[in-house]
Amino acid sequence: MASAPSIKIVIIGSGNLAWHLATFFKSKKLKPEVYNHRPSAELTQFKQKLGLKTVSGLNNIRQDADYYFICVSDRHIAKVSKKIKTAKEEALVLHCSGSMPLKELSKTHQNKAVLYPLQSFSKNTAVNWKDIPLFLQASETAANKKLTQLLKLFPGKKVLCEDESRLRIHLAAVLVNNFTNALYAEAQELMGSNYSQDLFQLMLPFIKNGLGKLDTMSPLEAQTGPAKRKDKVVMKKHLQVLKKNKGLSKLYRLMSAIIAKQQNKIYA
Repeated sequence: MASAPSIKIVIIGSGNLAWHLATFFKSKKLKPEVYNHRPSAELTQFKQKLGLKTVSGLNNIRQDADYYFICVSDRHIAKVSKKIKTAKEEALVLHCSGSMPLKELSKTHQNKAVLYPLQSFSKNTAVNWKDIPLFLQASETAANKKLTQLLKLFPGKKVLCEDESRLRIHLAAVLVNNFTNALYAEAQELMGSNYSQDLFQLMLPFIKNGLGKLDTMSPLEAQTGPAKRKDKVVMKKHLQVLKKNKGLSKLYRLMSAIIAKQQNKIYA
């Protein structure tokens, strides 16, 4: 592999993933160029805080890069891919989506790949790439070779993964992260106090304890609560509290039914 400083990288997009990729590459003494479809405050930060070259507009993306990372919304991947013209035969064009197939990338690109990092990225929260698994797919042998060279920079676990499997992994990630976080927000509001933020902080050890169990137990084994115990008295009281919140009441009943069904499988 060529020395890291000689690798030319283009990042398209100015969101959270683009930011963390740019920060990571800079830590490896690389200077990726960052492109966005329009000027924005987010794009400006790449220049001001990371000292990287930024370009607004996608009509003149440099053609001599080795790697092109498409870090845009899923619905724009195909359109952005068509904007990329590569001068190097071995250049690799990648998208980073968990839910979109490899074929979203333009047919004009000989070497295509997917690099999906399983992580919820927030711009102001540092990440440790050692802890981030990468789910990978390449179009052909040459693309896989080019991808393998790139992966030498990344310290975390790498997993080869086809479209369908990656989609399922992405869905699972939404369940355990996005949906769970939405429930945290509902729980905080449910506390009904002007000090709900302080009260919610008291729940953090409880939450961390539950997550910690998964280091040694399966989710089914770690399950607790009234639905598992079939404690209808407590469940009825909870539903009484939720009687004015039809959405959460419906969700409570549904999740309780799911838990009961899961437990029945264990003892079947």
